[in-house]
Amino acid sequence: MVSNGIDLVHGMINIAAGKGIPSSLMEKLGDQSGLSTEEKEGLSVPHHGYAIEARIYAEDPVRGFLPSTGPLLEYVEPAQTIDGNNRCKVRVDSGVVSGSNISQFYDPMISKLIVHSPSSRKDAIHGLRKALDSYIISGVGHNCSFLLDVLRHESFIAGETPTNFIPLHYPDGFSGVSLSLKEKSEVAAIACVVSKMRGDVLNRPPLPCLPTSGAESSTYVVCLGGLFGTPFLVQHNDDKIIVSQMDDEGACGESQTIIMDKIEFQSNSRVISVLVNGEDKFMQLKNEDSTGTFVIRSNGADFNIIVMSPEEYKLSRYMHGPHKFDTTNLILSPMPGTLISYSVKDGDSVVDGQDICIVEAMKMQNIIRSPRSGIIKKCHAGVGSSLMTDEVIVEYE
Repeated sequence: MVSNGIDLVHGMINIAAGKGIPSSLMEKLGDQSGLSTEEKEGLSVPHHGYAIEARIYAEDPVRGFLPSTGPLLEYVEPAQTIDGNNRCKVRVDSGVVSGSNISQFYDPMISKLIVHSPSSRKDAIHGLRKALDSYIISGVGHNCSFLLDVLRHESFIAGETPTNFIPLHYPDGFSGVSLSLKEKSEVAAIACVVSKMRGDVLNRPPLPCLPTSGAESSTYVVCLGGLFGTPFLVQHNDDKIIVSQMDDEGACGESQTIIMDKIEFQSNSRVISVLVNGEDKFMQLKNEDSTGTFVIRSNGADFNIIVMSPEEYKLSRYMHGPHKFDTTNLILSPMPGTLISYSVKDGDSVVDGQDICIVEAMKMQNIIRSPRSGIIKKCHAGVGSSLMTDEVIVEYE
């Protein structure tokens, strides 16, 4: 590892061998004549710029950072430079490619992502956020959303980073990135533009019930969270976009003005580059299905999105929501792994917190405990079987 022109590893080996601090390092400290031993010990090599590293792991931060396994279906590292007022350099130390398999038997680290800014720590943080926003990883869960949430945190930006940062600011764990109303409005506006761009490229027919002319033809409803998610009214008005969140009755709340000066998106790429309200951003487009619903990731938050005409949206309100599957009588595997053993059998009475089974993942044995008292109706998974996340292990009566 080379820093400021100094080979740090070579220096450490020399020191460990009793050869002392390398002369090349001492020269960096400048003229030391006349300095006392204490003054020399206080010297430090001058640094140039600011660097910050994030470690990318195949793990689910929402589930307490449990490991995620499987093949990397897509793996595209960010560009080596991040444009902006100060060009940040990006370095990725990894040993994986698209198609690599993240196994349950080894450490789930995917890569180390390092960003260097020549100007300030704040710019380095901003550069790392943009690098994470453009880092494409699919097939396994990963911790990029958590890293982005940390990088957005006011305390982290201010440099207030004690060793207990996570338990201090995430006492109940990480439940996902929460975007502001303005940020959600930006997502709605960008999703509307991207949907139209893709429609033009794929030669799709116009949206149902959409007028072919007049002012209303530039008005859409964008639902963040799918068909039954949060609706936003998006109105294209000359060089700006007006976005308003709608309530259950279709009434609009406070509007947000979105100025979109640039949007770059290739049909064969998942990354969307956009200049919105004066700020350069990267977003990712994922998983469009046959219903027209697609996923946009912004600042680490994933949104299922569907774009409709206002009249189509009104008609959709007559549809029933999806049926929710009841899992209160089930114990599901919290992670992929191997079922090592059971501590119970069919018909046993158990109490809250009692050991049920052991699931091994990433060389660690995890004890699965009963979430409540009850009687075991059936142990569904067999000992030695490979479990998927959310696979049924035990059912209660």
